[in-house]
Amino acid sequence: MEVTQQPAVVQLAISGVGTDMTLDEATNNMNMLVKQGSTAAYQIGTIYNYVVQKKLAEMAGYTAQEYFSQKVKALSQATLSTYGAVARSFPQEACTLYGVYHLRALMRYAEAANITWNSDPGDILIDVLQDDGKKVVKKPFAECSVDEVERATRAKKTPPTVRVPVPDQARLLFFADSISRSFDGVAPVRLSSHNEEGRTVITLQNVPMAEVPRLIQALQQGLEAQPSLAGKQ
Repeated sequence: MEVTQQPAVVQLAISGVGTDMTLDEATNNMNMLVKQGSTAAYQIGTIYNYVVQKKLAEMAGYTAQEYFSQKVKALSQATLSTYGAVARSFPQEACTLYGVYHLRALMRYAEAANITWNSDPGDILIDVLQDDGKKVVKKPFAECSVDEVERATRAKKTPPTVRVPVPDQARLLFFADSISRSFDGVAPVRLSSHNEEGRTVITLQNVPMAEVPRLIQALQQGLEAQPSLAGKQ
C-alpha cells in the first residue's frame, strides 16, 4: 500500500518552500494538497507563488497560466491567484483562523479604505453598511462575514450621491414643466441637472438656434413660478 507523505509537503510549504524544488515536484505537491480541500489553501498558495516567482513554468516552455491549467486542473486560475495573494499577505495562522476568501475580501477592503495592519487583522474595524443603505456600523473584521466586508468595500469605492438641494429641486420642476409646454411639438429639448461642488448645475440639450427666444421665455416663466413644493419636501 502506497503511503502519501502529506505532512512533509505541508511542512515544506510552511517553511517557505525549498529552493531546490523542481517544477514537477511543485506540481505533484500541489495536486496532493488539493485533496485536502480548503484547509491546504495556504500551502497551495505558497507553492504557487514559488513557481511563479522562480519562473519555473516559463523555463519549461509554458506561461504560468498555461501550465497550471494543464497540470493542476482541479483549481481554476482565479482560485490559484487568490490562494497566492493571501499566502503572500498573511501568515498561515491567519489563513487557518479566518479562511482564504475572508482574508481576500479584507485585502480588497484595505485597498479601497487605504488601511494597513501589522499583526492579527481580526481587530481591524470595518465600516459595514447596513441593510438600509445609509447607516454604517464599525465592526471588527473577526466578527464580519465575507458579505459584510464586500459590501463595505463597495461602499468605499462608490462615493455617496450628492443630491440637488430641495429648494432647487422644486425650481427645476417648474423649469421642466415650462420647457415641456413651450417646446411641445417644436423640439425635443431636454433639461438635466446635477450637484457640482455644492452648486446646482443645469444642462439643456437639443435647443434649435432659432428657438432660443422661446427657451428664454420658458426659463423666465419657470423663474417666476412660485415653488410651493419646497415646503413639502
